[in-house]
Amino acid sequence: MIRLDKILLLVAAMTASLSAGAAPLGDDEAVVEATDSVAEPGYNAYTGMPAVDAFINAPTAVFPSIDSMTRMDMADYFTSGSPKPSKNVFKGDCRIVSATPSQMTVSTTDASECELSLLPMAGDTIIMVVTTLQTPTPDSSVKFYTYPDWKPIEKGLFIVPGLDEWTAEGSTARREDLENAVPFILARISYDTQARRLTLENNVGDYLPREANELAKDALKERLVYLWNGHKMVKVKEPSPKAASTAK
Repeated sequence: MIRLDKILLLVAAMTASLSAGAAPLGDDEAVVEATDSVAEPGYNAYTGMPAVDAFINAPTAVFPSIDSMTRMDMADYFTSGSPKPSKNVFKGDCRIVSATPSQMTVSTTDASECELSLLPMAGDTIIMVVTTLQTPTPDSSVKFYTYPDWKPIEKGLFIVPGLDEWTAEGSTARREDLENAVPFILARISYDTQARRLTLENNVGDYLPREANELAKDALKERLVYLWNGHKMVKVKEPSPKAASTAK
């Protein structure tokens, strides 16, 4: 049975989100002091956890497999400590896996999950959603939205790295050979709210044939790391595994 309080909260959330505005994005690259606090959401909080409340109030287009009422049920089960899963539109299981005030992870289907993070931005807050598909090997995508009204941010807050960014310094592999061996790169992405670091883990070795895998292993970096500086994701230069082992 649908709870009346859920309906009232959902209506209030939708009404408030239509009138909410977003602050303009800045271009200053100065690092903003790390914080776990977020701006006031502007709608009636359902759980008291901003990240979970943002998930509940998200448009259907962002989480098409889970309707708003189901998201409220998921929040109920999670906050009460119940392991009971909810059902998505495909009749599969979905559940909130973990949550803090500024971040949550939700299993949306048997083969996908989403990590929702609230990022501080010059006195404001934006939403980052990392969606990971588990097959054939974990591969993630990143999208940004205004908070709390969920308007897509098309500005370059994060530029998806290409083959040049993934190629290790000092690699002797020919570009043509590398392009033929690795037609695309699958990477799992996760965000650490405390360190403000976005990490991309290279998963090409999980699907390449042996000969191509050996070339990729020698030529490509195992991971890429980006720092959220309060305005955008900035690539962090890290020593390659070979350089690190030589230093030892």
